Amino acid sequence: MTKIQVTCPSCQKKGLIDVSEEILKNITRGLLAVNVPDIICEHTFIVYVDKNLAIRDYFMADFKIELPQISVPEGITEKKIPSKEVVNLDLIKLNVPAILLTYVLKCIFSKKEAIIIMESSFLNEHVLNFFKFITQDSFEIKIKLLSKEEYKNNKKNYKDYIVFEGNEIINDSDKIIDIKKLKVEKHLVQVFLAESDLSYSYIVFKNEIHKAYNLAKSILERTNQENQKKINFKYIVDLIVEKFNIKLEKMYLDFIVEILKHYFGLEITEASDVGDFLGFI
Repeated sequence: MTKIQVTCPSCQKKGLIDVSEEILKNITRGLLAVNVPDIICEHTFIVYVDKNLAIRDYFMADFKIELPQISVPEGITEKKIPSKEVVNLDLIKLNVPAILLTYVLKCIFSKKEAIIIMESSFLNEHVLNFFKFITQDSFEIKIKLLSKEEYKNNKKNYKDYIVFEGNEIINDSDKIIDIKKLKVEKHLVQVFLAESDLSYSYIVFKNEIHKAYNLAKSILERTNQENQKKINFKYIVDLIVEKFNIKLEKMYLDFIVEILKHYFGLEITEASDVGDFLGFI
């Protein structure tokens, strides 16, 4: 084991973590995402390390969120990950930054077209297959992977796309991406990256995405049955209690509302007594 000094991105407390030398030897390109649990301070975060043991970046969810306990419908739950030839999760974790995963999740949940600029063409199929598999049986994805030259030469055709390169947002004309509002997306990504067991991390990630889809779609189906043109927060809260018998944190409820508005196109208004029923229900 090799010891590396890290600094908590939240409270700035410093401490040492152990990183496997064997894993570091396998890094030929990309960065190793290392989960740092609450051993240095009260916070949990991800640190990115290169093959020379230099810290290149940190990633941290703003809040710990209690994800709802909802069973995934039978036949949906994945019990195994795709083969390495189809989706190499090691390559995904080494080469796709956490913040980029967070941004792309937001695009998926908002039904927005996205372009990821990547120069390593060997990664393209793995990255695209990764997003296809984690959204299988749930969200539709509209993602293209292009080289910088391909994007530059056809830029006028992609003016309505949200475009990313590494950690950078190259184009977002509708201002869809606001990192301060992506708390649930960041939490899901951190859960995915924190788990060292590739099979388990993939399954949990995929099932959490389907859980959000199932919640939102259930609300959509009820509004269609009742021919509701507009709904409010209280309608959503009451329906979730009735159908799933669960409690949602306000943060997660807001996340579901965003999916209903931007992915499913529902019109949602806030009730005048919103303060009485938001928070824990």
